[in-house]
Amino acid sequence: MKRYLAALALGALLAGCSSHPAGSGAGAAKGGGWNHWTCDSGAVVIWRYVEGTRSSVVDLRLGEDDVVHHLEEEPGGSGAFYSDGLVGFSVTGDQGLIYWVESNDLIGRGCHAR
Repeated sequence: MKRYLAALALGALLAGCSSHPAGSGAGAAKGGGWNHWTCDSGAVVIWRYVEGTRSSVVDLRLGEDDVVHHLEEEPGGSGAFYSDGLVGFSVTGDQGLIYWVESNDLIGRGCHAR
């Protein structure tokens, strides 16, 4: 019985580890499919589609901040709109707009690849 519990615990541990993408730490922005955009305000936005393809979830960092915002797609106008309730990120074509949701303060517009 203990063998089965140990095997089950090991399987759960491995499953949990495999659900986190490799390279999701602070240094991941140096590669791993991250997009580096600069806005007209000088703000730097580092983001990627989760799973490496266009999807309904985006991971986003602001500048050198270690906080990764996990934004989910929400209904919006043209393009795609992603939010986690703190940060709003709108992508239309190859440009974006980012702002603080609660205060509606603009972080940057005209964001594009550098």
